[in-house]
Amino acid sequence: MPAIRQVYSVRKNNRMGCKMSQNVTAKRVGLMDLYKGMAIFGVLITHIVLLQNGADGRSEDPLPVVQFMYSGLLMFVLISGYFYKPGKSYLENVRSRVVPLFTIFVVMTVLMILVMYGYLLLLGYDLSQYDLPDVILRSLLGKGFAFVDFKSDEFLPYIEVQAPFDVCMQMYYLGLICVAYLIFFALVDRVITDWRKTVATILVLIFITSAYIEFVHLQTPLYVHMAPLFAAFLLIGALLKQYRFATFLENGLHDKRYWIGFLATIVVAVLLLLMFPGTTDITLGMIGDYGIFTAYTFSATTLACGMVQFFLAAILVRIPIWNGFFQLMGRDVLPLYLYHMLVCKILIAPFVTLDTSAQIPLPPLEAFAMVFVTIAVIFVLTYIYRRITAREPEDPPRPLPSTV
Repeated sequence: MPAIRQVYSVRKNNRMGCKMSQNVTAKRVGLMDLYKGMAIFGVLITHIVLLQNGADGRSEDPLPVVQFMYSGLLMFVLISGYFYKPGKSYLENVRSRVVPLFTIFVVMTVLMILVMYGYLLLLGYDLSQYDLPDVILRSLLGKGFAFVDFKSDEFLPYIEVQAPFDVCMQMYYLGLICVAYLIFFALVDRVITDWRKTVATILVLIFITSAYIEFVHLQTPLYVHMAPLFAAFLLIGALLKQYRFATFLENGLHDKRYWIGFLATIVVAVLLLLMFPGTTDITLGMIGDYGIFTAYTFSATTLACGMVQFFLAAILVRIPIWNGFFQLMGRDVLPLYLYHMLVCKILIAPFVTLDTSAQIPLPPLEAFAMVFVTIAVIFVLTYIYRRITAREPEDPPRPLPSTV
């Protein structure tokens, strides 16, 4: 009997341990989903609302709120590094992460442009003056892929809307992160066990991008010159994982260190935004104008703003309505990112004339309302797609006959 009770006790403890582990995992994923939802919402607001009427990060006097929201873009990179799992070879990592992502990048870029092109033809748009293959090629390689000096006036025509059916302004990120992964996978296992090596590697990677922007400043295919900076943020994420940053945020509301850290990041972020205002357009190489330190000031400001967002997410995850909406967006972050420009342009094309003067030619209030309509449409389409492609669950295997 004691042996039976001991076995029962072990099994009970194991079940309790599994439940606790599941709860922690669910909570961790919930926090990250919430943050990703907030970040993608900021991206949608930036692309659909703020990239109009001179309110974007390209103006000479950029709005601090644009810089703050734009930091969410590189926080996606940081999160990818945070969830890196060691144990695979370099080629295995490339096959499992880079190849699928690059395939999505190429296929969806071509497909969305073709869909929008055909749609506008059906609506009666005259597209004869636009070169469809050239628009597709430039969308894949980067609009300034001809090694034009991105600090010169001659570069500006490369970054304008290429055609009314140009719906891929956001796709550069996928190609760029693929190149960053190639750098990251070659370095992470060699340095991550020693924080000093990791920090030194991060600083070197940022320096490479900073030096290129300062001394070379020629646009490269897939914006390769920005890849070391992206790889640095992947390493930052992997380093934070070593110190269980997400766990600290989850359990930190009752810890004074959480509130000290939250206050400190707010102060640092505000100071950096005031001290180092800068444009926020990676595709133009515009991330500031501070010489050889440009990528460092940009990285510091972006990281500080991102940390404020993380601390804020740890609070908001406990608010049911807010939590539910943004977690849903976080779980569907890839469809939202891939399709929002296409869906928005499809919705407004019959009512607003699309041309090359603006991505979304809507006044701010109408554009803001269109953000929510676009989100709703993508949610519905994603739900329908999942229902159609869902497989019927197979019958569970019958248990083997027992002799007990």
